[in-house]
Amino acid sequence: MLDTITQESVIRLATQQTLPAPPQVVMRLLQVLRGDEFSLADVVAVVESDVSSAAAVMAAANSAANRGVSPANSVRDAVTRLGMSATRDRVMHQAMQSAFQPRHPALTGLLSKEWALAAAVATMLRRVADPEFGFDDPDAAFTVGLFHNIGMVPLLSAAPALIDIGSASGYYTSARHHASALGGALARRWHLGDPVYKTALHCLRPATEPWGPWILVGIARQLCAEQLGHQVACDAESLERAVVLAQRALDRTDVMGWLQAQGADAA
Repeated sequence: MLDTITQESVIRLATQQTLPAPPQVVMRLLQVLRGDEFSLADVVAVVESDVSSAAAVMAAANSAANRGVSPANSVRDAVTRLGMSATRDRVMHQAMQSAFQPRHPALTGLLSKEWALAAAVATMLRRVADPEFGFDDPDAAFTVGLFHNIGMVPLLSAAPALIDIGSASGYYTSARHHASALGGALARRWHLGDPVYKTALHCLRPATEPWGPWILVGIARQLCAEQLGHQVACDAESLERAVVLAQRALDRTDVMGWLQAQGADAA
């Protein structure tokens, strides 16, 4: 019975050869956005070249969080509404979901909840973004939230379909203990930037000094997990430790109440 994840298996998964590279649509979009001069038409052309990316961007633009007076009826409308950073994030998130499909039926639901949790954390962090907390702007905070848990993704999708993993919740708990190294490797391989890299390395671990914005990400993760009913992602002891550090660093007496008030509709 495989009810734990060995350090050796994590190391093998974390090698550059076994983690999948970003698909071409992601690389083309990154290349365009890194150029000194790019136009809206350049970005739209890349997004429209991939059906899944176009659908993800359209869905995001017409979601409750982004919906305008009238619906976005074209990819161009959707990119204009979202902006370049959010468009990039949605394309990369969709590509990552396509690259990491769960193979074990017992883990399919957990991976789906993990994707939903990432979106909820991203929305909550966007609403509380402030340089005081380590986020330069709302878009940067959203990006960090959307990819904070990428270390869980390879582990929840890697288990072969026919093996006995024991309980799904036990497998998930074991995966969480090893997800940080994979998260850092994946952040580098998919060019997600230093803030995501540092968050992926730290936010799923027990909170420790010194203060870093990943501690606030960890608290947001726990609050959103509870709202979503993703109980296996909740860890009361870890949450208590993170709250103490955050209240001290941010000079706030009720970090959880403040986050819940700011991001009440995030999930």
